[in-house]
This record gives sequence, C-alpha cells and structure tokens, in this order.
Amino acid sequence: MTGTCPAARPTPAQPEAEPSGADATDSSAAHTAASPFDAGVPYDETVRRHAISRDQSRSLEVRSQDVKKLPTLAVVLLMTASLTSAAAAATIVVVSQDGQHQWHSRVTDGAGNPDPTAGSVTFVTGPAVPPRGIGSLRLMTNLLRGDGSAQMRSTAYAGVRLSSLTELTYWAYSAVNNGQQFPYLTLAVSCVTCAGGTDLLFFEPPYQEPFTGNPRCPDQGPTAPVTWQKWDALHGCWWDNNGELGSGGLLGVQPLSDFISNHPDAAIRNPNGLGGLRLLVGFASDIDNFDGNIDMVTVGVLGRSTSYDFEPPSACKNGDGEGDFEDKDGHKHHGQFHGNSCDNQGDEKDDDDQGRHFESNSVSSSTFTSDDNSQTMTMVGTGLDGGLPVAFTLVVIDYNGLVPAVYNLTLTNGRTFVGDLVSGTVSLD
Repeated sequence: MTGTCPAARPTPAQPEAEPSGADATDSSAAHTAASPFDAGVPYDETVRRHAISRDQSRSLEVRSQDVKKLPTLAVVLLMTASLTSAAAAATIVVVSQDGQHQWHSRVTDGAGNPDPTAGSVTFVTGPAVPPRGIGSLRLMTNLLRGDGSAQMRSTAYAGVRLSSLTELTYWAYSAVNNGQQFPYLTLAVSCVTCAGGTDLLFFEPPYQEPFTGNPRCPDQGPTAPVTWQKWDALHGCWWDNNGELGSGGLLGVQPLSDFISNHPDAAIRNPNGLGGLRLLVGFASDIDNFDGNIDMVTVGVLGRSTSYDFEPPSACKNGDGEGDFEDKDGHKHHGQFHGNSCDNQGDEKDDDDQGRHFESNSVSSSTFTSDDNSQTMTMVGTGLDGGLPVAFTLVVIDYNGLVPAVYNLTLTNGRTFVGDLVSGTVSLD
C-alpha cells in the first residue's frame, strides 16, 4: 500500500506542548492520545495532522489475525567517553515489560490526556515473523477512537543532540489503518533558534518515496500492509510542528540534516518527563482504526548503536552473544555464548589471538541478575581447553549500550580473560 497525501490539511501547527496535570508523567502500561483533525482546530505536540481524511477511501484497509535510569546528561557524557574505544560495538536490549530500559507506554484521548479506554500497548508474539525473536510491540487504537493514540516513549535520550545521532531505524508492521498511516516516529527537541525554543519532528513511512515526499531523500519504497518493513528515519524525510521542514506530503517534508544544519544545538528533550523519542499510531479521525506493531528500534549515538527488541514476557531468561572482545593490554578474544535460565542447554566457545581454543561440553547453570543500568549473566559448566578438561565460569555484563559489554571467562587451569565488546552483539534479557 503506497502512501497518499491527505486531500485537505489543518491550519499551521502551534508550538508543541504536553498535556498538563497529574497524569502528565504517567507511564502505566495502558495509555492513549487523540487530537483534533478538522482544519482550524489548534493542536499541540500530540496532534497528528496527516491521517487520511474521513471521506477518503478505506478500501486498502487490511486486518490480520491477532497474532534503567542514569541522568540523561550523564548518559551523553558516558557514551562520549566510551565510544572512542568501541565504535563498532552494538548492543541488543530485550524489552518485555512497560518501564523496562526506560521505555514507557502511553495511551491518550484526543487532547493528549491519559485514557486507557482509547487503545492499548502490549507485548505480543508475532505478527508473522518479526525481524528478531518471536515478538514485537503492538500499538492499537480502539473502535471509533482513531483520534486517540497508542504510544511507546523512551526517556533515555534526553540531552542527546540530533547532530550526535548516527543511526535511527525501526521496523513497522500495519494490520489495520486508514489507508495511509503506518506506525510513525517523533522527536521532541529543544533548540535556541527554534520558534518558541522547541519543536516536534515527525517521520512518517508514507512520505519516504520521491513522489509522496521529497526526491532529496532516499527512496525507501512504498508502504505495504501486513508486512514487516525497516525504516531509516535518520536519513529520511521529516516534517515538523513549527512548519520549518514543511507540513507533510509531497515536497512538504525535508531531510533531517536540514533541520540539524539550521539548529546545530537541537537536542532531544523529555517534555514534562515524558519520553522525547516516541513511536505511535493514531491522532487521526475518530472513525479511523489503527493496529500496528514495531520492533528492533535502533538508536545510535556517536557511533554506538543500541537495538531495542520488543518481546512478550517470559519467565525464562536468555543470554546470547557473539563478538570480539579486547582486554586492557590489547589482547583479543572471539567469544560466542548462549545461556537459558530454564534449561542447561547453553554453550560457550572462545578463541584468543594466540590460537588457543576453549569450548564447553556441559552447562550446569545460567543465572541472571539486573539493576536499573545493567544485566548480568553468569554461566557455569565444564569444557575442553586445548583438548584438556576444565571447568569454567563466564560472566557477561550488558550496560544497555551506555558502555561496552564486559566478557569475563575464567577456567580452572588458571587461564582468565576480561575484555570489553569492540564488535558484535550481546543480548541479555
């Protein structure tokens, strides 16, 4: 399904503003948001201006089967300090509950106030085959509540300058929409030279083709229903609430780099404590219905990327990784591991830069612990080091992409290695 431009557009946006009141910072699992659609109605940052109008065809509507808290400035400084030694490293973080890893759901009415009756945000299995794992995050508005919204917001990136972003991608799937809208991404920003000192930027999949958006941006192809598609927001076309980049549609969107050039100080902000990086559906007409999914949201800052893999809740914990690790003296190991807290079927392989090889043949346990800033897996078992039997203990610590993951392998023959991830992936959930 290719995106089409709305037949009529609302009046120019007012400076964005989050709803006030006791619920403004609510982060419970069910929230919803709606916004006025008709022209002439003032709207704030919660308002979507580009859902298809009421009288446009809905013949393309498709339904499928239902299938950590460091201060944000400290996060930026910590990332900056660590990236020079591990620019190629990547981290996959599994999110399987609301509030985990600073992701908070929000469902609102049309005025942007929390309203759990307007929709839902849930961790589900599927749909179809997600880009990673078995599940994804489902964003859905309820019947006749398309003016509301279902959102997932990250508070982790407040203070990060847009010029520091080196990756911003996500996967989206649309089962039901109004003929145009797919799960979209917004950034709330502060900038001294912006009108009013703030702005809200919108990335929408239907505007990422030359004849629906702007030929200055890469052609990312047409949107397709009931299909997982990857979208590159960093290099795509955007519109904004202040109208500086446009108001959406053909030639009404511009590259994000234009905004960064005009406002080099522009940084992500968390308005009223709500996450400034947001993925959502809705804010259209009340008679519109939206049912979509997102997964593998990847945010890169100064060369270090973190991918957020949304999965259904599970009592079992898993740890997986493969990559190159380097110790303080420059020695390197290539490690590969898998652990599961519910069985003893894990494995560990390790090769160092001196030609030594270790491989496990039995894992007795894999245990997991976590706090606001890290997850740790401890694996214990036996194996062969250079063909000789040994016992081993592997400890892997994942810091959610803020600093490189740590890999600590200790063998009973006295051989040990402690190193930081320099390339590859580590995923603990």
